[in-house]
Amino acid sequence: MKNIIYLLSIICCISFNNCSAQNIVQHILDPSSDKFTGMWKWGGATNGVTLIMKKEYNVHLLGNNDNTIADVIIGFHKINKNGQITEDHTIFSNTNFADKKNSFVGMTDIHTPNPNELRIWMSHKNKNIELEILYIDLTHIKIVGVKNQEGARFIKPGQAPTDWSIDIPNNIILTKQ
Repeated sequence: MKNIIYLLSIICCISFNNCSAQNIVQHILDPSSDKFTGMWKWGGATNGVTLIMKKEYNVHLLGNNDNTIADVIIGFHKINKNGQITEDHTIFSNTNFADKKNSFVGMTDIHTPNPNELRIWMSHKNKNIELEILYIDLTHIKIVGVKNQEGARFIKPGQAPTDWSIDIPNNIILTKQ
């Protein structure tokens, strides 16, 4: 009888440890992205790009049930083209990730050893694009890559076809304001 109680105690301890191990949260730190925070501008009222970037900590990128949290850059963009504002999400710059009003999320690229490279996933013209931004110095960053994200696109009946153009210029240097 004593051995059975001892065996059941061991099984309960192992089961309890396995259950608690499933609740472990992975935290992806990103201290290299701090230098990208702030308001960055290129161009003017005729043709221009404005990016407002804020750092947020402990973000559940895939929802609250996700066991991964990350430190990320969230942002808001504004684009002027031919004297017209074509997109303006900067009006939501006082919100946070949980409000779901940001137009992009970014992290320094964990796949390369370059802590001066920020990768941004942005909503643009009802599709997702990816930007690669290089930190130059305290007052300058450079957009070095802009592309449409890969993936299948489905167009519902009556919906306009996807506009594959991108209004964000490539190889431009933005200045911190």
